[in-house]
Amino acid sequence: MGKKVGLVCLVAAVIGVGTIFVENKNSKENVYASSKSFETDLDFKNVDKEIVENSLWLYPDSELLNNSDEIVLLVNGKDNTGFGAWSWSYAAQLPKDGFVPATITLPSRNTTDLQYSGKFVAAAVWLLKDKYPDHKVSIVAHSMGNLATAWALHYRPTFMSKNVETYVALGAPFQGLPVIPDFIPLVPAIRQATRGSDFLARINSSAFPNGINYLSVISKNDELTTSDDVKSLATLPEGTEGETIIPQEFYNKPDSVISHVGEMADNGIYELAKAFLNDGSTQNVDLNAANEKYYPALEIEGLELTEKYGTKPAHAGDAPIESAEPKDSLDTVQ
Repeated sequence: MGKKVGLVCLVAAVIGVGTIFVENKNSKENVYASSKSFETDLDFKNVDKEIVENSLWLYPDSELLNNSDEIVLLVNGKDNTGFGAWSWSYAAQLPKDGFVPATITLPSRNTTDLQYSGKFVAAAVWLLKDKYPDHKVSIVAHSMGNLATAWALHYRPTFMSKNVETYVALGAPFQGLPVIPDFIPLVPAIRQATRGSDFLARINSSAFPNGINYLSVISKNDELTTSDDVKSLATLPEGTEGETIIPQEFYNKPDSVISHVGEMADNGIYELAKAFLNDGSTQNVDLNAANEKYYPALEIEGLELTEKYGTKPAHAGDAPIESAEPKDSLDTVQ
């Protein structure tokens, strides 16, 4: 579990997309808002196979892949890519703890229609399970990457329930941004993430599917909201069997300041995520972990670069996926 591996270098997973038939493993029937649930036919209509393949990357350590039984799919937030968001953080630290990281870069650096981006998340899970059927697949997403993941959970519930073990959400605006700061352009994804949008109404109209372990973690200092509203912002859809945690409360460190981007670099949050990935609970978290500011692999340099340049194209770093992408959204489910 603690074996040191080499420098992080992610390689493309070149595998095909096809049709898969799945069975519902849940004993409880959920009702979902979609007029077409695609419960028997995982339809990736309008998602280009080559674009998805070029956007999916896997940690290239065959020994780790053989010795580990879990792949963790890392989903990027707005204005970033899989490499830009995760190569200095979880993709560097997870191998040291026995997990195989993978990243998916969402379309237009996760600024376009979240209904399209959500299909990338579902497709990435399919691709990983198709190539590595004996591995569990879990998801860790940050910020707006959680809304793309939420689309996959809501509109592909049986498939996701069958193929995803655990989902850890960092800084997730599940209940919608109360106010859009002036410095954030009103791109399609932001419009959909605004409180009261049709997209969020649909996502929150039913619980996420049973059979997956859910944990939502958000800092009380997260810039997306206020301290009075922070926990409600990241609360999972009503009826979802999961937990929402403010790390400062969990570790009893009320003066700890963790920014929105800093949620990807904080030691204590990583320990929460790691424990939850291990056993689906927060009962075995190392409560002393927050005393150290950063693990060596959760690099302060990477955090500072992401905070400073994360919205710049030069920080994208990978996945040429600009062709054949939608430019806008009508905020309705296709």
